[in-house]
Amino acid sequence: MYTISFKGLSLGNHLFDWTIDDSFFDAFDMSEIVQASISVALTMVKHSDFIELNFALNGWATVSCDRCLDPLKVEIASEPRMFVRFGKHAGEDDESDDDVIVLPYGEDSIDMAQYLYEYAHLSLPMRRVHPENGCNQEMLSKLEEFLVKS
Repeated sequence: MYTISFKGLSLGNHLFDWTIDDSFFDAFDMSEIVQASISVALTMVKHSDFIELNFALNGWATVSCDRCLDPLKVEIASEPRMFVRFGKHAGEDDESDDDVIVLPYGEDSIDMAQYLYEYAHLSLPMRRVHPENGCNQEMLSKLEEFLVKS
């Protein structure tokens, strides 16, 4: 469903649109995202010797609050970029660049699911807490009981 077949496509821009939601993230083990509605617009620019992928992720995701563990809805907005090169073997000429992947010559498609999953998670804020006084007070009280005081 998230596979791009680039064989036979002309050089230039090609647009792909997806919406990733709860069922998408359920397919992955250990996802921090429990609910979501994220629209993904992918512009693929096919060049003669490489492919440029420009993503635009916009929407929301529900994760656990870092403080009280209750659900917390956060905004997702990012525009990552990736390049696809071709080599004799996947990983050949590894440039140690997370934005460049190498596919074997003759490969005619790429599954974007793992990349969409990673980009959505990388779009989450570093600190995920409810606004002031928005946390579950019962949970905070319980945590206070177990707090080691020095």
